[in-house]
Amino acid sequence: MSTSVRDAEARTNPATAHPAQTGARPVGAWRIVTAREIAVKLRDRGFLVSTLVTLALIVGAIGLQVYLASTAGKVTIAATGTRSTQIVRQAQALADRADQDVTIKFHQESSQEAVESAVTSGKADAGLVPSAEGWLLVGDTGIDDTAATWLGAAVQNTAMADNASNAGTSLGTLTKDSALGHKLLSPESTPESVVRMATFFFGFLFYLAAVMLGVALATSIVEEKQNRIVEIIASSIRLRDLLIGKIVGHTMLALVQMAAFSAAGAIGLIATGHHDVLSQITVGLSWFLAYYLVGIAVLACVFAAAGAIAGRSEDIQSTTTPVNMVAALVLIAGITASGTAQTVLSYVPLTSTITMPIRIIGGDVSWWEPIVSMLISLFAAAGVVGLSERIYRRALMQTGGKLSFRQALKLTD
Repeated sequence: MSTSVRDAEARTNPATAHPAQTGARPVGAWRIVTAREIAVKLRDRGFLVSTLVTLALIVGAIGLQVYLASTAGKVTIAATGTRSTQIVRQAQALADRADQDVTIKFHQESSQEAVESAVTSGKADAGLVPSAEGWLLVGDTGIDDTAATWLGAAVQNTAMADNASNAGTSLGTLTKDSALGHKLLSPESTPESVVRMATFFFGFLFYLAAVMLGVALATSIVEEKQNRIVEIIASSIRLRDLLIGKIVGHTMLALVQMAAFSAAGAIGLIATGHHDVLSQITVGLSWFLAYYLVGIAVLACVFAAAGAIAGRSEDIQSTTTPVNMVAALVLIAGITASGTAQTVLSYVPLTSTITMPIRIIGGDVSWWEPIVSMLISLFAAAGVVGLSERIYRRALMQTGGKLSFRQALKLTD
């Protein structure tokens, strides 16, 4: 049957019309596509490997943090001289008085040569030996910062005590009113270090997930287009249902991925004893997942359109480059913005995915701000999704080469 005859029959007999002409669609067509996309992705080795690698990186980063925390502030000193024990003990006392997590171990050696041998062999992190000017701190390839800080303070205190005694006074008199106390003006606010950690965590994972999702989705679309499989699918369901199914499927998988990454991070914080940090970021993390769901769905639509305008698999890189640049700009802006710029970006779609949760963690928002920001994101998402859907629907069935986004919009359904 020729195309003109089939079109005429469709106008007179809607029951035989193409789904795209009549607007009819099988019940739950997009659900079938969603289930298929999820099943295919779960069998895709690249998707599974990338997910496991990212989880391994998160666990590895946490493990490295545990290791560094276990070794930070621990130093072994090899020393010689009659007063070396007193100086080391005073260094430990000064660290304890300052409420620092520092442990200074001590090895008494018989001579300076023995001290240097202990340092070069790795038996000790640093050495302490008397010199003509007082004391000498010995290192191998560098000076240990912990040893330099606290042993330096102990040597100064010891020297001041000796000089005070020689001058007929006391160390207490010389150091009167010299203590430096501490006062926190916002003890309930989240520490800046926690805010920075969450910023990089949110920004990195959003960018990574967006790129992995986008390339995979665009590639699958152009392969179906290039192999003419999409023409068979389009004979049974509307292209809009096909797009919805793909977006929902990939977005659900991306959300599950992000939930797994976040859970790994939360478990790591609990395992390392940072329950307070977890409690400080929980609300912001919840908002991040909500923003992430909206943002990743929008990017999925745009990547789908980028795949539709590509004529061959080789065109994917060029058609997805603008979208990848947007994702990169979101990452850079999200992790570098501060002050007024961060406040403004927390209302801008996509960048708000990073900046608004960070402001929430930092305690810099009113209760209504996340709601308004989310409504703006949803409104913008509706517009971008509608535009991307038009490009996808008009370009998907076109063959013969790559299109631009502008050319695709000029096509008719």
